[in-house]
Amino acid sequence: MRFEQLVENRILEAIEEGVFEGLPGEGARLPLRDAERLAGDLWLAHHILGNAGTLPEWLELAKTIELDRERLAALEAEHGALVERARATGEWRRLAPLIAERRREFAAAARALRTKQDRYNMEAPGVANERPAIWVEERLRMLDARVREARGGAGG
Repeated sequence: MRFEQLVENRILEAIEEGVFEGLPGEGARLPLRDAERLAGDLWLAHHILGNAGTLPEWLELAKTIELDRERLAALEAEHGALVERARATGEWRRLAPLIAERRREFAAAARALRTKQDRYNMEAPGVANERPAIWVEERLRMLDARVREARGGAGG
């Protein structure tokens, strides 16, 4: 008898005996971590590796990309809040340097993110695991347009 068949038989016997009844999470789907979700059909292998505290480099990179995306969203929100405050109060002269600094921080973070996304897309196994990369220059144009619009089209 093959080992896999032996294990399967033991599991089926345990199910029939009710060994697994009443366990926490019974009947619920296993919660997948981001790395496991990204791993597709290999999720179980990555779940085991994750529990052991080790993941393939491309999945570790995916985790840092998610953190970088959160940081980028926070920078974009800060930029928006500063622009809105300047629009509401008319304090463009005082707030313009802060707005410009957030744009510079956003640009640097977006370019670093794009580099990681490109590396991830080269290292991730299979096209299904690839992710669309940020279009940095378009996102910067959107920030600039936000400023122009808030200033009434006068430029920023």
